[in-house]
Amino acid sequence: MKKIAFMIMPIVASIFFCSIFMDISGDDNVLPVSSEVHSIKQFQTGTYNNLEEAEKEASIKKGIALRAGENYQVIVGILKNNSNIERMIKYLEEKNTYYYIKDINVDPAFTEVLNKYEDLMSNSTSSVAFFQLNKKILERYKILYES
Repeated sequence: MKKIAFMIMPIVASIFFCSIFMDISGDDNVLPVSSEVHSIKQFQTGTYNNLEEAEKEASIKKGIALRAGENYQVIVGILKNNSNIERMIKYLEEKNTYYYIKDINVDPAFTEVLNKYEDLMSNSTSSVAFFQLNKKILERYKILYES
C-alpha cells in the first residue's frame, strides 16, 4: 500500500501544481498579436455630393476624390506606420485641416506597395519627399479602388 501511495503522490502533486500555474482563458478566439501588426488608417477630409467640388478640394489638400455610394470622399492619406501616421496628423493640425481617420481593409498586393513606400517615408526627413511618396500611395490606391 505504501508503494502505491508513493507512486500516486507525485502524480497528484504534478496535477495540482500544473493547474496553479496553467493560464486558462475563457475566450476561445484569443490570437497572439505581434507588435508589428498595424491597422491601415485612411485620412479623410470631407464628403461631397459633387465630383467637381470633391476634386477641387482634393487638389487643394493634395489628396484624391473617390466615389462612395452617391457621394465623393476626399482622401489625403493612407498609412499604417505609426511614425508616418503621427507625421500626417501633425501636418494636418498645423494646417488647421479638418480630418478624421478610418480603419480600412485593403488588398494584400496594395499592402506590399504601401509597406515599400512607407519604409521610404520613414527614412526621409524631407517633407517634400514625404508628400510625394504619399501622393504615390494615393494614386496606387485610387487605381485599385476604381478597378
